[in-house]
Amino acid sequence: MTRDRAGAYQAAQAFASARRKANLRSVLAAFGANERGLLSYEDVRRRLHALEGAAPVLEDVPIDAIVGSLGRYNDFTREFLPRLDADKSRWVGVNVAMTGPLGTPPVELYRIGDAYFVRDGNHRVSVARQLGAPTIQAYVTPVYARVPVPVDVDPSTLIVLEEHARFVEATAIDELRPGASLGLTVAGQYRRLLEHIEVHRYFMGLDERRDVTYAEAVAHWYDTVYQPVVGAIRASGILRDFPGRTETDLYLWLSEHRGRLERETGFALPSETIAESLGASAGGHGERFAPARRDVVLEHVRERKSSGRQGEVSIADDLLVAVPDETSGLRALRQALLVAKPERARVYALHVAADEAAAEGEAVAALRSAALTAAEDAGVPLQFAVAIGEPAQALRERAAWVDVLVVPLVVADGEGWRLLPRYQGLLRRSPRPVLAAIGEARAIDRCLVAYDGGSRAQQALFAGAYLAAKWDVELAVVAVAELSRNAATVLDDARAYLERFGVLADYVQRTGPVADSLVAVADERASDLVLMGSYRYSRWLESLLGGVLERTLLRAGRPVLVI
Repeated sequence: MTRDRAGAYQAAQAFASARRKANLRSVLAAFGANERGLLSYEDVRRRLHALEGAAPVLEDVPIDAIVGSLGRYNDFTREFLPRLDADKSRWVGVNVAMTGPLGTPPVELYRIGDAYFVRDGNHRVSVARQLGAPTIQAYVTPVYARVPVPVDVDPSTLIVLEEHARFVEATAIDELRPGASLGLTVAGQYRRLLEHIEVHRYFMGLDERRDVTYAEAVAHWYDTVYQPVVGAIRASGILRDFPGRTETDLYLWLSEHRGRLERETGFALPSETIAESLGASAGGHGERFAPARRDVVLEHVRERKSSGRQGEVSIADDLLVAVPDETSGLRALRQALLVAKPERARVYALHVAADEAAAEGEAVAALRSAALTAAEDAGVPLQFAVAIGEPAQALRERAAWVDVLVVPLVVADGEGWRLLPRYQGLLRRSPRPVLAAIGEARAIDRCLVAYDGGSRAQQALFAGAYLAAKWDVELAVVAVAELSRNAATVLDDARAYLERFGVLADYVQRTGPVADSLVAVADERASDLVLMGSYRYSRWLESLLGGVLERTLLRAGRPVLVI
């Protein structure tokens, strides 16, 4: 057998193999398997209103990126397997030429985004792919579309791309905000984005008392509504929980989620708050209290402070306050407002009524009015909501969407203090730190951290470091030698951590009962706030030891942040 005849024989065998593969794809498709075909170049160009560019350029093109054809998109599968027996002689001839000494000339392709379409050379692409070539030489003509076209485009995604192209043409977002990427993965959703812009334009006109142009509304919506939510989505890392979806998909999902939460919680939660909360770690206190996140926060605060700029980072953007009455409830609210002001935080006040009649009574109306007035005087945004049911449960249901709970856990009882039974369960089951508002509200200038080296104490130390670094709070760290490690060793660990971030503190070592020692040091230093972990030991051991946390709360006489 001559060399030419051997080459033709091998090429014929390769064609037969390729045809069997193509037939197998068709059989599997009959049983429900997905058989993706080639795309029509003209169909794609027309749908995307794409325009052909200048003269073609010679380049090496990844064969896997060729997804369609100008005229023969029905003759080959998506893998460029031949579907017609009539193509045998031509296919075999191309194979012989391609494997011979002279080879074949470059093919001609169109490129739209990352996807390529055959203008001339379908058989050459088919043979090259069956030979396992990773690339093929081609004269490529660029075709410009106003939306990105991925290499894995198929008929279903093409529908979405067509809607995307219409959205871009309607809004001119690519001209108003070059580089803006608003890709969606589900058909029919761009209509909702257009509705968002129209609603934004309407309210923008009301606020500014003038006719707002559509271009103004698009740019303002993108800058003040869309971008902040997308920024929160990126910061929260929530997108990893939605594989195959985009930031714009999640923006729309959060918009719907926010409406449902508003009905359930009584509060109009911003989309960025929902994104951050949904992206929180399963550890209970969210990403902001995760070790890596703590370091990032402190580094950011230090960098901002050293440069003389205002820090944008915050660990408490949203505070939920229990407001049961006009005495302890409003004290708790005033304490929350003092925390919210420097943090530029939002405050949500919740009153839990026994029944519908009480919820609609004059007492609640007066409480609402007093709360709103206090917030207005403090210059802090406030929402007030009323729920019906059990107070601790109502707070827990809403706690996942905020950063800190502020609760009047302790109230005056004659000459002493007592814990309010309806809130005690929060200490064990709150998904967020609890600020126990005790006594009159006070500005926080001096802070005491109770530190025993445990994981919750580490979080308390971080919070203290943050207050010292950002608020210029005077910080003291106390370690009590009881059941913990040697107090001096514990304080050395705390000192090493704080010095990493340039945070100054006083370090106090004590022996004896923990609660008594903590309160004594807080009194000596006139601390405005005590920071401590919730349970150093197991709940069983904590109960056996008489409740260090409860004893501290009853004797503190000042706010205690329980983390």
